[in-house]
Amino acid sequence: MRDFGDSVRLPGRLMLATGLIGFGLVSLYFHHPVDGLQPFDAPPPGVWLNGAVLLLGGAGLAWSRTARPAALALWGLLTALLFVHAPGLAATPRDAVRWVSALEVLGLLSAAMLVAAPGRDDLKLAARMAVGLMLIVFGAVHWMYVDAIAGLIPDWMPGRALWPWITGAANIAAGLALVSGVLARTASALVGAMFASWIVLVHLPRLLAAPGDRSEWVAGALAFALTGVAWTVHGALTRSGEDLQPSVR
Repeated sequence: MRDFGDSVRLPGRLMLATGLIGFGLVSLYFHHPVDGLQPFDAPPPGVWLNGAVLLLGGAGLAWSRTARPAALALWGLLTALLFVHAPGLAATPRDAVRWVSALEVLGLLSAAMLVAAPGRDDLKLAARMAVGLMLIVFGAVHWMYVDAIAGLIPDWMPGRALWPWITGAANIAAGLALVSGVLARTASALVGAMFASWIVLVHLPRLLAAPGDRSEWVAGALAFALTGVAWTVHGALTRSGEDLQPSVR
């Protein structure tokens, strides 16, 4: 079965790189940790260091010759950030916002691992499961905070109250496909296309309306990064969507 993206090479690594470069630039320009990605108030040297690693790591990902070493550096940074999220999650395990932020880091880490070690079947499986879990939680949060998600939908789009339910269902369906391995390649391509559409439909208009708002720049960079995560997973999977096959032959 041909899926979306079979005939076109999806630019997962480049979208991921663009998002990470955006994070780095926002952090350095505003002298502030990336909201959600970095759950702490670091002193200026720490903000500059994290921003520089994100910026240079993203730039390195964009060039094929430096993609793997850049991904390794990002692997280290994102692993550290994931551990930084752990105390907050333990203290407030029912805080959906904390879980979303931590899972975003996990998704970015998964994509970095796939770029750093593209031939590792165990990492492909781990990334597929991690990104699938991330998407399922995203979908659940869309359903939990319908009004907040609807508030992000442009006024000109009909059925604003329905879109949180639709996008939530799309996230959950894609997450279940990735976790199960059934149509995982198709699902990762399509959910990435959904994230990419938000750049144009949601984030660009909001940025144009409030160009000085740091949170809008972070949200726009995140949309690029999540598109890159989904399409990087798509590129790593076999055409059947089952990356377990090489280990059971």
